[in-house]
Amino acid sequence: MPVFDTNQRKKTIQVLRNAGYRYNFDRELYINRKVKKAFSVEFVEDHGNELEKCIQEQTGSNGWRFYFNSDPPSTVKQELERLLG
Repeated sequence: MPVFDTNQRKKTIQVLRNAGYRYNFDRELYINRKVKKAFSVEFVEDHGNELEKCIQEQTGSNGWRFYFNSDPPSTVKQELERLLG
């Protein structure tokens, strides 16, 4: 696992905020309801170099796009979609 130092963390959080993402403490996700994307904390920490590419990625669908290190079960995705709207 890559080292995620304080400066990198601050930069990454600022990138997410600038793109309209807000941290959800209950779900431990960075969420942008407008574009229907959510990033897990682990994904953000492990894939910081790819983050801006993922943020800019066009999903082309009306459903949510979740970014996790490992794909969660479909029941978890369905529950998140229901909760996020």
